[in-house]
Amino acid sequence: MAVPMETQLQSIFEEVVKTEVIEEAFPGMFMDTPEDERTKLISCLSAFRQFWSNLSQESHEQCVQWIVRFIHSQHSPKRISFLYDCLAMAVETGLLPPRMVCESLLNSDNLEWERTQLWSLTFKLVQKIIGGVDYKGVRDLLKGILEKILTIPNTVSSAVVQQLLAAREVVAYILERNACLLPAYFAVTEIRKLYPEGKLPHWTSKHTSTVWLAVLPNRNQRSSSVSSM
Repeated sequence: MAVPMETQLQSIFEEVVKTEVIEEAFPGMFMDTPEDERTKLISCLSAFRQFWSNLSQESHEQCVQWIVRFIHSQHSPKRISFLYDCLAMAVETGLLPPRMVCESLLNSDNLEWERTQLWSLTFKLVQKIIGGVDYKGVRDLLKGILEKILTIPNTVSSAVVQQLLAAREVVAYILERNACLLPAYFAVTEIRKLYPEGKLPHWTSKHTSTVWLAVLPNRNQRSSSVSSM
């Protein structure tokens, strides 16, 4: 009898989490070096790579979504951080497709601005791997990012602003001309749909100019390009 996909994934990732639980139970007694952390990452990905290679193409998206749910169900900051590192390495080594990972993270019901660690790690990871996504995928991801930003109140505590700004940094990176991730007129279209007249949330007020300076120059030229399409 075949073992369900979820059961196999649970076995792979809970084995890694177990070591984190022991370390947390005896703080100060176990001090992982960067080499130790990398060894654990490689061990986890080695087990997952074998599982992934035997998985049907049709199950890939469901698998990535399960991994994201598993990560977001954790409550230990150390475990969450480690599992995000696993995701990053899986993409960087070509094991997981970057667009699928980005979409699964952004579509997670648990990605809420109040969970500042998840929020910050998610958008930092998206920024790290979005370069591997084609421009049509980047356009869809930009829309998803802007919609997530809309869920944040106009006024938030200064204590959480730095974590929240990780989302703004991704937008700024997408708009960066040298990054060549998305034609400017596509970016302008998506931003103006959600933020008419450039009215970004108040919590980004000190940083708003960076975003808008990236898209507003040569506005007339880009508008002409759009109308001619």
